[in-house]
Amino acid sequence: MRTRVKLLVAALFNIMLLSVAAQAQAGMKPVADTGMLTLGPNQVLRLTVATGDVTGDDVVRVRFRQMEYMEQGNIYRIASSNMGGPLTLTSGEAASIDIPNSGSPVRGVVLSNSRSAKVVAIVFDTSTQRVVAICTFIPD
Repeated sequence: MRTRVKLLVAALFNIMLLSVAAQAQAGMKPVADTGMLTLGPNQVLRLTVATGDVTGDDVVRVRFRQMEYMEQGNIYRIASSNMGGPLTLTSGEAASIDIPNSGSPVRGVVLSNSRSAKVVAIVFDTSTQRVVAICTFIPD
C-alpha cells in the first residue's frame, strides 16, 4: 500500500512539473535586455521590436518592461518597474516604446513568445535629433 502511495505521489509530482514546464514554454521570455544605462540630458532610450520571420497566421506577442534604479552606496536597486500589456504583432508589424531620462539609471527589457523577434535599442538625443548609440539584439 505504501509503495502504491509513493508511486502515485511521484507520478503526480512529475505531471505537475511537466505542466509547469509547458506553461513556461508557452509564455513570454526575455529576448532583449539593455542592462542599466545612465542617459544624458535630453536623451531617451527607444526600444523597437519587429516580428522577424513570421509566416501565415503566426503572431508574435511582446511586452515591454522598463525599470528605474536608485543608488544606495555602491549598489543600485530598482526604484520602479513598469510592464506594459501584451501587444500582438503579425507579419510586417513593429512596436516601440521610449524610456525618458528621469535623472536615474534606466533599463529596458523586451519579452516575447517568439525567439525570432528582432529588437533594436537606440539612445536618442531629443535636442539634436541624433542617434547617440544603437544596439541590435540578434535572435537565437
